Amino acid sequence: MKTDALIAALAADTAPVAPGAAARRLGLAAGAGAALALILILAWLKPRSDLVAALATPAFWMKASYTLALSLAGGLLTARLARPGGRTGPGRWVLAGAVAVVAVLGAISLALAAPDQRAAAWLGHSWTLCPWRILVAAAPVFVALVLALRRLAPTRLALAGAAAGLLAGAIGATVYGLACNETSATFLAFWYTLGIAGCAAIGAVLGRWLLRW
Repeated sequence: MKTDALIAALAADTAPVAPGAAARRLGLAAGAGAALALILILAWLKPRSDLVAALATPAFWMKASYTLALSLAGGLLTARLARPGGRTGPGRWVLAGAVAVVAVLGAISLALAAPDQRAAAWLGHSWTLCPWRILVAAAPVFVALVLALRRLAPTRLALAGAAAGLLAGAIGATVYGLACNETSATFLAFWYTLGIAGCAAIGAVLGRWLLRW
């Protein structure tokens, strides 16, 4: 068979992909992973005892807004990088903006704290646990995203893995926030960011192998 005839035969068996199919697939994976992360955190750590009261406080929503903004950034990045030759697009600006805002809030909070309270504002009472718990909560989300990405066509594997890790870490941090009673903006800016960044770094390393075609 001639090359042109072969190409024509192969093309005849293809069907157009529905618009947004990749985003829907990733969204379903992220949702399934988030549900598993929620079950894991609630069974392991239990929700914070003052959760109902905390829902009425600015500190709770500051933390949730930050992790949700990072989830949005991770989702935008992952959806773009799931395509061949995908670029980062607006997701990087959402990421940079969210981190910058929380870094400023954390710095202001630390500066306004009394000198003898600054260590407590930075370290809280769970700084040795927070990043690791975020990593654990992110694990089921990352696995679900990798399975979805393997059915798509990323070519920038490390970057796609980092984006999936960012999304998984941000979702894991959002879920972990239901069990975490830390309220300091400084704690959020440092330890939550560290946990989510760790997820992105692990995703970048694993993406080279897990997302290989």
